[in-house]
Amino acid sequence: MNKLFKISMLLFFLFFLYSCGVGEALQGKKRSDQGDEFLIDKKNPLSMPPDFDKLPKPGEANVKSTKDIENDQSNIKNLLKNTGDENVSNSDESTSVESSILKKIK
Repeated sequence: MNKLFKISMLLFFLFFLYSCGVGEALQGKKRSDQGDEFLIDKKNPLSMPPDFDKLPKPGEANVKSTKDIENDQSNIKNLLKNTGDENVSNSDESTSVESSILKKIK
């Protein structure tokens, strides 16, 4: 029994060391998934964008002309008119669905 216990402990210890990768370290093998820390990728130097002077400066207010504001408002009104026509037909259906749900809740 003592001999069997020693052999099983030896096998367990060897299996544990093998699973930790000690065998590869002792043999001097490198892992293939690690990158080489001494290889450096060279990159192009930074350059200024072509319209750098036209960019707004921090803290400046973005001022729109009154014509642009009126155009935006008219576009919004047109969009609301177009979507409002579609919602009229859906509102009848939604009210009937809402009323049936409310009746089931009560």
